[in-house]
Formats: sequence, C-alpha cells, structure tokens
Amino acid sequence: MCATGWRSRSRSAPEASVCSRSSGMAQDPLSFRTMQAADLESVARLARRAEPFGWTLGNFQDALASGYRCTVAESDGVIVGYSVVSHVLDECELLEIAIDPPFQGRGFGKRLLEWTMRDAASGCAVLMRLEVREGNARARGMYAKHGFAQDGIRRNYYRTESGRENAVLMTAHL
Repeated sequence: MCATGWRSRSRSAPEASVCSRSSGMAQDPLSFRTMQAADLESVARLARRAEPFGWTLGNFQDALASGYRCTVAESDGVIVGYSVVSHVLDECELLEIAIDPPFQGRGFGKRLLEWTMRDAASGCAVLMRLEVREGNARARGMYAKHGFAQDGIRRNYYRTESGRENAVLMTAHL
C-alpha cells in the first residue's frame, strides 16, 4: 500500500519476471529479480567493468542493508545488469544502473530502465531523479526517450582518469 511506503510492500510481485517485446521480434531473454547478498560480488565486478570509478562492494552492501530497491537483470542465468533505487515518500532516485559491457547494445539497458521505472511506480513513486555523466550521450539520450528532462548540472562531480566531469541531473514523472 502506498501510504505505508515502498519498503514495506511485498517484493514478490515483480520478481523473476521475464521481459519481452510485444512486437514478436526475436530478443534475448532477460529476467529481473531482487538482488541478494550472494549476488554482491558479481554485481561489484560488473560495476567495475561498466564504470571504473563506480560503486564498490561496500556501496552495494550498504544499499542492500538500507532497504534500497536493488534489482539484477539476468540473461540465461548470468547477471548482465543491475539497478539501485532509493525511495522517499512519493519520489525516488535511480542511484545506479549498469549493463555489463559485453552485453551492451542489445537493448538490455532500455529494458532494465523500463523495468526499474515500472517497479518504482508500482511502489507509489510519482517522480524519479537521476544523475548521469555529462559525456555519456548514449545514456542521456536513452533517459530523454523515457521522459527524463535535464534540470540541472552538478559541476565536477564524477572522477575521471584525467580529472573531473560534470553530472547532468534529470527528472521524469512516472
């Protein structure tokens, strides 16, 4: 129930769901489930491959322990992506989302984002916020196609090998 908050709702409804397109086109199978403690090392390794300055094992442990909505995407039993969402009242923040580089370019990121947005909306969120590297035009374009609009810049937020990079702040109504 929305009034009691996201964390208290049953997590069984969206678990182990397989996502497929209604167009009938052949597509790699992709399923989504709640991240478990046993997944954390695999997820942390994936995070490092996807983003060298990204989250650590400790960050994922903290997110899971804090009750954030942590989801893994699997294809043929292999974790190929994840998302982490924090939720406060009727707003949420997409803290992390990534697809393992060998699995990028197959539409998995789009499908994981769509899943994450639907899951947040089912938990009574009406607004989702995120931040993305200014130089990540591909991700920014995907977010824009899913209703996210730029609403700010966080200067010199992300570390890079050569210094710092701005974060673009984006928001979507769910």
